[in-house]
Amino acid sequence: MPVINWILNQQIQLGMILCAGLFVPWGQRRSCFVPRLAAGVWVFLALTDTLAFLPLWARLLLYTTLLFGLIWFSFDCSPLHALFYTTCAYAVQHIASKLAYMPIIWLLQHGRTDRLVQFVILLFSNLVVCLVIYLLLTRRIRRGRLLFDNVKTVLYSGFFLIAAVYLSVVLEDVLDSSAESYLTAYLALNAFCILFAITILALEFSNCSIKSLEQENETLAQLLECDKQQYEQAKKDMEKINIRYHDLKQQYSRATDEERARLEEEMENLNLRYLTGNKALDITLTQKSALCGQAGIQLVCSADGSCLEDMKHYHIYSLLGNALDNAIECLTQVNDASKRVITLDISRCRDMAVIRVQNYTPAPPTLRDGAIVTTKQDTEEHGYGIKSIKSIAELYGATVTGVDDLNQTFELLLSGRIDATLNAEVTYYDYMKEHPDANAKIAVLTADANEVAIPMRKGDETATLRAAIDTAIEEMRADGTLKELSEKYFGTDISTNE
Repeated sequence: MPVINWILNQQIQLGMILCAGLFVPWGQRRSCFVPRLAAGVWVFLALTDTLAFLPLWARLLLYTTLLFGLIWFSFDCSPLHALFYTTCAYAVQHIASKLAYMPIIWLLQHGRTDRLVQFVILLFSNLVVCLVIYLLLTRRIRRGRLLFDNVKTVLYSGFFLIAAVYLSVVLEDVLDSSAESYLTAYLALNAFCILFAITILALEFSNCSIKSLEQENETLAQLLECDKQQYEQAKKDMEKINIRYHDLKQQYSRATDEERARLEEEMENLNLRYLTGNKALDITLTQKSALCGQAGIQLVCSADGSCLEDMKHYHIYSLLGNALDNAIECLTQVNDASKRVITLDISRCRDMAVIRVQNYTPAPPTLRDGAIVTTKQDTEEHGYGIKSIKSIAELYGATVTGVDDLNQTFELLLSGRIDATLNAEVTYYDYMKEHPDANAKIAVLTADANEVAIPMRKGDETATLRAAIDTAIEEMRADGTLKELSEKYFGTDISTNE
């Protein structure tokens, strides 16, 4: 019981130290951290015990000051950050304490004074409140990297919290414990204090969230500027490649047979150019195609560059560059050569440009709040590629929503969260075959149908195989096999679609 009595007598100080652990930057400990922390806690508890004769409001102010000193003494942070941690810790402790004393006062009013019960209630309240605060707030804030710079917000929050605590102490003292309305008045006062402390926490963390968003936007702007510079460099490199290619063609006309073999090889290596009708797209595809070749990845493109004519060149380079870089990085982890394929399709649907980048992935992507979560361990320094793509898309009027698969896309459509989805016609038929009662229909088809083809090597060596495949398809069309397969797997005949 002596230990329990001591904890109950020191519950405010111990609660503040416990709650401070939720916020302090554990990754920014000062040298000799353990001795510093131990000495700081000892001084904190010793001084508060020695000065226990002070009035309650003075002790609370003392506790706040000592906790601020303990945090700043033990952790490598600025005084402003230390004040932020102190204010948040004090607010959480205040919430836990008030929640605990509401049932404790009720028990005391009914003659139950068991100290062990009080201890259990107090311990349970602190643990539950700390857990909730951790899950809702502190887990979402990058510890040790607070991004606020509004000094007034932190100072005002601390001032108003201390003022509220002082006011509650004064009001508690003037309450008549013998009055019938005492319990009601006490509970109402505590509820007010809890709501005020929650408001202070919300204010503090909204300040952090806003600055975090500002920092993220600054990072994206810097990345976009870097992409812009890379595009300009890539454009210069492409011009040099074109000049070199032209020179080789001139040399080829005058070269001997032996020299022509060497020139043909070099020209083949340089001839990675794409002619999509959009210079920025050509440069991007040429550069990324070279990277794919180095990584043993096949890049299959069907791109109408005119769809992107309204986009700034460096936006095209950044958007597609990030998308293709992510696909390349993913496929480098795949050993099966048949799966190391990236399919890029850029087409027009009415007044929209539709960009599809598809690749195999060993594991399905993880979504959080509609956004793809990076698989890298250092989440703070990565994941900006997807954010950059989203940011650029939104500049041109898009609304970005992340989905895991086609089923989730149709769920968004059927629930009314999106108005339409762009997919291949056969994809729609496949879904409706599995969900015949779904309230979905084809609103419009593109004027120009995308072609589905079997990729083969260029040249005469594949001519025989190509002819055999064409003949087999026509025979299956003639004898009704294609129609039968279409109806079996898609619920309609798509074999007549051209």
